[in-house]
Amino acid sequence: MRDFKELMEGFPLYFEIVIANTPELMKKAHQLRYEVFCQEFHFEREEDCPGGLEQDEYDDQALHCLILHRRSEFPAGCVRLIHTRQDDPHAPLPIERYCGACLYPGPTHPAQLPRAGLCEISRLAVSGHFRRRQGESVSPTGAAQSLQISSELEVRTFPLISMALFLAILSVAPLSGRRDSLSVMEPWLARQLRIMGFSFQQIGELTEYHGARAPFHYSAERAMADKAQRPILQQMFEVVDPLIEAEARRTGLI
Repeated sequence: MRDFKELMEGFPLYFEIVIANTPELMKKAHQLRYEVFCQEFHFEREEDCPGGLEQDEYDDQALHCLILHRRSEFPAGCVRLIHTRQDDPHAPLPIERYCGACLYPGPTHPAQLPRAGLCEISRLAVSGHFRRRQGESVSPTGAAQSLQISSELEVRTFPLISMALFLAILSVAPLSGRRDSLSVMEPWLARQLRIMGFSFQQIGELTEYHGARAPFHYSAERAMADKAQRPILQQMFEVVDPLIEAEARRTGLI
């Protein structure tokens, strides 16, 4: 755990976490989504994404976080937080639109949660340049020169990118007045998050949505309880929270 803490503290040396609030930053996020969701995993059709940009109708009602590699300025990862619409709060979020039939009834059903404080985490993507592959000890995709990697220590921070994206978006949520976060994720990712101390609650059956996935709920109150029970989680947020707060002030979110 000490080694993990040191890696988390070193993460900002190699990566910058930003709120994508300019056309240039949004273009980086859309390009990264195209590379991951269209070209690599084929979740979306390339012909539906003109200009090599993966976009949809929910982008305009979302906050977008982007992780940039400092040396190369490559986008390493992105994620978004979709808000309910101000002009139509009951308009369905993607989880309601695509996974509504598999949701459990009860207090965590989206229909039972305050719409003004509801959001959905989606479109989390990590560039293939920063995902290590078996047998590649220095560069994830053989792109060490273009990424300008400085050391093996830097490479060891690459697996933290997806975790940093979750930490960043969960830090953004309460700053934007959102207390209840929904998400649809693969079972392996949910297991990894639980190992790290995040007690995401499954709120529906496993369903087919770009592969086998299940819907989950996470609240600001649950985040506080998780931090109190898992010191390592608290330490992780202590690294990311100040970065996100600074970004929120820079972009006028708070």
